[in-house]
Amino acid sequence: MGANDTLPSLAALEALKRIVHHIGAANEAVTATKLKRTLGLSDQLFQLAADYGCSQKIIKWNAHNKYSGLKDYVVPEEAYYDTVMTSIEALWLSEGYERNHFYIENTSRRNSKIEGPWTRPDLTLVSHKKFPWTMGTEFDVVTFEIKRPDSANVLAVFEALSHVAAATRAYVVFPVDAEAWRKSNPAQERRVKDECVRHGVGLILVNSSSSEIAQHVLKASRREIDHEKCSDFLDAVVSPGGKRRISEWKS
Repeated sequence: MGANDTLPSLAALEALKRIVHHIGAANEAVTATKLKRTLGLSDQLFQLAADYGCSQKIIKWNAHNKYSGLKDYVVPEEAYYDTVMTSIEALWLSEGYERNHFYIENTSRRNSKIEGPWTRPDLTLVSHKKFPWTMGTEFDVVTFEIKRPDSANVLAVFEALSHVAAATRAYVVFPVDAEAWRKSNPAQERRVKDECVRHGVGLILVNSSSSEIAQHVLKASRREIDHEKCSDFLDAVVSPGGKRRISEWKS
């Protein structure tokens, strides 16, 4: 996919994955009617998925409204970013942050002056918070490393850990259902949680098929801010519009 191509909705991409899997299991071309009925897809969702699949040469539309598979398909990581960002916004609001006191942005693709592996977080959240009976303001820079469900493993913890040189808190985010993850890979789930606790990395789960707020499984340890490193980091990864939002808090 080219850099300027736009992904359809996450629901459409997940439907495409199911379509590809079903065609592969059938080992023959399958009609649109049968695909929609078997997979429980609406006409609109099916067409969005099928049109995108054909445009990307993942599936092929044939005579008699049948579809055949051309290659395997995995929902790309970036397809989860918008859903995860919306869930994190709702989570921060539920935990007492005022909407105009935090800012979150997709920082995964901007050109950056930061060097080295695993240094670019997928999402970055900046917040400031005042408390009724203490002086000063708590300023946080929080990073989020997002992985696909099939990559919900301990490597993500170490990727997230690499961000804390410039941030105050770091998280890994998996778009999985907690119970399903526990049942499918209990050893990996335990190791992820153990390493998160050991290194102070937070863990958030977002069920992409549910409208519920993200599950804050483990809260990240807050590190003392290094103002110089943090300022350079924000300058490198945050958009001009985001920096203007943050600068308003200083007035």
